[in-house]
Amino acid sequence: MEKKSISFGKRPRDPMVKRVWKDIWRDRKRYFMIMLMLIATIGFVSGMYVANNSMLDTLGKNVDLLKRESGHFQLSEKADEATLSAIATGELADVVTVYRERAYSEAEEEVQKAVDEAMEEQVADSVRAAITEQVEKAVDEQLEAARKMGQDITSEARQSAVESALEAAMSENYDKAYNDAVKQAKESEDYEKALDEAREKAHEEIDKKIDEKYSELSERYGLDEKFDPVPVTVYELFYKDVEQKKASGGTTSTVRVYDQRKDVDLYDIIKGRAPENDNEIIIDRMHADNAKIKVGDRLSVGNAEFDVVGLAAFVDYSALYESNTDTMFDSMTFDIAMTTDAGFDRIRSNTRANYAYKYNKAPADEYEEKEMSDHFLKSLITQVAASDEEDLEIKDYVPAYANQAMSFAENDLGKDKAMGGVLLYILTAVLAFIFAVTISTTLEKEASVIGTLRASGYTKGELLRYYMSAPLIVVIIASIIGNVLGYTLFKDVIVDMYYNSYSLPTYKTIWTPEAFVKTTIVPIVIMLIINLVVIIRTLKLSPLRFLRHDLKRSKRKKAIRLPKWKFFGRFRMRVFLQNIPNYLMLFVGITFVMLLLSMAVGMPETLSYYQDNMGDSMFAKEQIILSTTEDEDGNIITTDNPDAERFSMTSLERKDKTYNEEVMVCGIVENSRYIKLAKDYCNNADENTVYISKAYADKYNVKKGDTIVLSEKYEHKEYSWKVYDIYDYTAGITVFVSNENFNKIFDKDEDYFSGYISNSKITDIDEEYIANELTEDDMLKIARQLDHSMGSYMVYFQYVCVIVAAIILYLLTKIIIEKNERAISMTKILGYDDKEIASLYLIPTAIVVFISEFITIYIGYKLMALFWKLMLMSMSGWFEFIMPFSGYVKEFVMVFAAYIIITIIDFIRIRKIPKVLALKNAE
Repeated sequence: MEKKSISFGKRPRDPMVKRVWKDIWRDRKRYFMIMLMLIATIGFVSGMYVANNSMLDTLGKNVDLLKRESGHFQLSEKADEATLSAIATGELADVVTVYRERAYSEAEEEVQKAVDEAMEEQVADSVRAAITEQVEKAVDEQLEAARKMGQDITSEARQSAVESALEAAMSENYDKAYNDAVKQAKESEDYEKALDEAREKAHEEIDKKIDEKYSELSERYGLDEKFDPVPVTVYELFYKDVEQKKASGGTTSTVRVYDQRKDVDLYDIIKGRAPENDNEIIIDRMHADNAKIKVGDRLSVGNAEFDVVGLAAFVDYSALYESNTDTMFDSMTFDIAMTTDAGFDRIRSNTRANYAYKYNKAPADEYEEKEMSDHFLKSLITQVAASDEEDLEIKDYVPAYANQAMSFAENDLGKDKAMGGVLLYILTAVLAFIFAVTISTTLEKEASVIGTLRASGYTKGELLRYYMSAPLIVVIIASIIGNVLGYTLFKDVIVDMYYNSYSLPTYKTIWTPEAFVKTTIVPIVIMLIINLVVIIRTLKLSPLRFLRHDLKRSKRKKAIRLPKWKFFGRFRMRVFLQNIPNYLMLFVGITFVMLLLSMAVGMPETLSYYQDNMGDSMFAKEQIILSTTEDEDGNIITTDNPDAERFSMTSLERKDKTYNEEVMVCGIVENSRYIKLAKDYCNNADENTVYISKAYADKYNVKKGDTIVLSEKYEHKEYSWKVYDIYDYTAGITVFVSNENFNKIFDKDEDYFSGYISNSKITDIDEEYIANELTEDDMLKIARQLDHSMGSYMVYFQYVCVIVAAIILYLLTKIIIEKNERAISMTKILGYDDKEIASLYLIPTAIVVFISEFITIYIGYKLMALFWKLMLMSMSGWFEFIMPFSGYVKEFVMVFAAYIIITIIDFIRIRKIPKVLALKNAE
């Protein structure tokens, strides 16, 4: 009989593949919620990456395209061509030689004068003595002759005759004799020798003083360092700061008007055209949007009126910082404008001698840029010091890398991108854990099926792929849809947000591989790893354990003995104890939501509190800083305002590895009406003790008795002070000293002052002499700008947080109910109605949510306060993160309202659980 080989045939296609899609459809509500959150988050973050990278690419290209400056400096007055040419060389000037030549030149006249006076005095004495001697001799001869003739000559008669003859002789011969003697003396070797000796002595004293002065200067600025010249091209970029408003009326703002820009710091016309005559002007697009100014409007700019012909984005003002030391830019009340040269001349105001410069050889990287900037600053300092214009001073110096008007927007875009990525990964991890809990619950429910499949020959790998399929399919679909939305809808949303905050140019969308990796690959990997760990850990169990539903790794413990409560109370406690892992996951989810809500609710509250209380926190409603304390005639600039009080002010830096913050140092007059320092301090404190503002103390954790160290911004000079006490001033990072100590510390004259402070407006000081005017409105710019940029979005974000909370609560409570479906079904068989069953399973969850909210509200606030402090540590200024009681209530109500909605859904879900479920797979 012929043997026939047995053919097993081709293994049929894995039927579990079809089951994956059926499972997804069966749990479509859960997967839809998760997919919805992932799509929204991935889409938003992807759009953020695309918008960020596209805008950053445009900003980077505009550095060369629009000829952005390498930095700028401001001088006390317009420099002559010789000085500008010397500055452009980037070389260190020989300050010692210049100082010495100046001093020698000034001393030469004094030396000559001193020697001449000494010589002339000596010659005068000699001539007078010689004439006197000759006169006396002649008179005595005449008197002797008279005596011989018998005349009696008294001594009085002799004296009278001598005086009379001397007067006549002096009148007749002195001038000629004196001039001849002086001429002869000046031609003598003794005169030259005396002149040389006096000159040498004067030069020795000059050299000693100059050596001491240069030694101090060199130590402060590090001028002894040898470096290659840093040649630059210098451009005039003069401007005038004046008031601006619509000619038809409206809000007044400050505008910085430049004359025609042609060679440096150009602009991108967003709408309209460039000015062509002296009646036309272009302004910043961002400010125009905020102030409701359109092309064609007529503006009052200082004393002149202009027609707006264009809206532009200036390459050196992507963020509208009025001063580089401002805490925050202000696009609401500060504007940038440009007109023609003739239009610029029409505006009557103090012209600031501002100069932009560009390196002739561009730096290779930011490190070389920093080094070149430091070297150029040293060159600038020496060249200005060596200038023939002896009164010329450096008023400001800002390299491009340190210019907040250029770098803040760019840096902020990068921070937004990083924060968006962190939020995406946190949310992905939360959802991945929800997936893992869901799968874990599914594995428990399908333990018998899994055991049967394993016993039937299905490998762990096949089951692993099956249970991994649904989460990966969901996250892949969400990633694809999210990226599509990111490049379309969300990208435009993000761009509009940035245009609402910054003065950005027209951009071009670019493909961003980084967005694909971080919003698609990374979430898939996170989802894969978390679910892989959970599933592999469970599948390690034997098929028999699955068939027995024995999936717990720890040995079965005795049930916890509960107090003799009523049945419902004991039952609810059992439900809680059985679902502790799920409730822990619920706690984590609520913590995440509360952190987001703390930002969404707390930021508007903080800004509102800051704006409402700024007037009370300022020590005076108006502060005027003078550009000079003397007018053109040399008279001290005064005011008739009876509220005005003199004060002194300078700025130092608190240096740190991450951020150097400018600190204002104020000198306060004795018995000040505005800043009340302790009398003991004013009377007894030395130069080494100071007050600091509460804002300083809070930001840097400084206490009474601590030592603070501040440095000169452009000098290598440090000041170390002991904190005498903390002054209740929250509007700025400030140090207070008595005016007497201020003048001693900073080597000022006894009557030195910087300006006036007052609670009423000072109107009798000419604008020409005002360098800066600080009012309550100026102090509010940070809160006003943040409120404008983010305030409205925070309201929307609150609603988003409620939706996120609802989805997380929905997913986690759904897992809890599904895990107890069989028990719920059994209670129905035992005769309990839906309301009673709902009270058994929903009340424990409600209590957990209620308690979790109380705990996580505090945790969320503390985390947000920490993030807030970290954010402000990289910015100038300080104000605390404020969360009033009403904010806590609002957070609690919003999350609990979301839970109530989910509770209704859960109650409907419980009602739909059939009784027959308890009879299925009964063992």
